[in-house]
Amino acid sequence: MIEIARIAAIMKAHHLNTSELAEIVGLSPSKISKVLAGDQKLTSDAVGILIKELEIHPNWLFGFEGEPQVVMYMKDLVHKSEVEKLEAKIRELKDELGEVYKQLAEERRVK
Repeated sequence: MIEIARIAAIMKAHHLNTSELAEIVGLSPSKISKVLAGDQKLTSDAVGILIKELEIHPNWLFGFEGEPQVVMYMKDLVHKSEVEKLEAKIRELKDELGEVYKQLAEERRVK
């Protein structure tokens, strides 16, 4: 289920009123009003359009990631391989830093 706050956040981020959102997703403004009131749910087609046309990140839209007030877009998605590369670089830098600390400690002992 998609939280109302997430739909409202999309509307706010894109400066859309109920009629404009309805036009984008192919629903009536009254249907969107009912969705925002919590009386009805978005159709699966409307959800697909939000994801495709506005490039909304599906994990954010369905509440699996992020805060409801901050819209996440597909461009925000970092590929897993990129994350792994960054994590490896962090480990490498930590190791280098550890070596520098060891050298400094050795120099202090010698003095």
